[in-house]
Amino acid sequence: MQIILASANIKKIKELQTILNFENIIGYQEIFGDFKIVEDGKSFSENAWIKVDAIKERVGDMVGDYLIIADDSGLCVEALNGMPSIYSARFANIKADLKNLMNKDFEIPNKEASDEENNLKLLQYLTQLGIQESRAKFVCTIAMYGRVRGEKLNGEFFGELKGRVVVGKLNSQAFGYDPLFIPDGYAKTLDQIKEKNSLSHRYHALEKLKVFIGDKI
Repeated sequence: MQIILASANIKKIKELQTILNFENIIGYQEIFGDFKIVEDGKSFSENAWIKVDAIKERVGDMVGDYLIIADDSGLCVEALNGMPSIYSARFANIKADLKNLMNKDFEIPNKEASDEENNLKLLQYLTQLGIQESRAKFVCTIAMYGRVRGEKLNGEFFGELKGRVVVGKLNSQAFGYDPLFIPDGYAKTLDQIKEKNSLSHRYHALEKLKVFIGDKI
């Protein structure tokens, strides 16, 4: 059984590998090389399936069992009318003032930005709003497709983590928006919580996936 993760983000691949705890899990680039997947969907679900389909085209007639697992996730901030949402990885490259951002009136960037750049962009907008925090949630959709013992499998799984974003210090070693997000029930930001992988939005989605595939692998 080969489990292929449809991601080129090293931090995300490591997180998925840790949560899944299956053998033979690798990022798609280790098999198919470096090629760009254009995520031009209108929702987390659409983007997840775009990634699955891009890998599936290259799998072709691969011999043996395999699963393709694609995650699309992001941060939704209430004070920003749900943004950055599906544009979370590209947030810093959105050229829009606060009003146009909240109205989703902007040219969609293709290039991803660094975690630090995205966090600074979020802080910039919170400052413009004159607030120190806002209700927010991390959202994750997992799309899965594959073949197990000759049977084709596919499914979609959703997870979320509610909390709040706060104006604070950044952590260059952290993943995504974790340094600015405090989950409900906690006083620390997500990057400081040791049990992050057992409460994250990806964890909740992947746990549903693991229940679905059960003993099939």
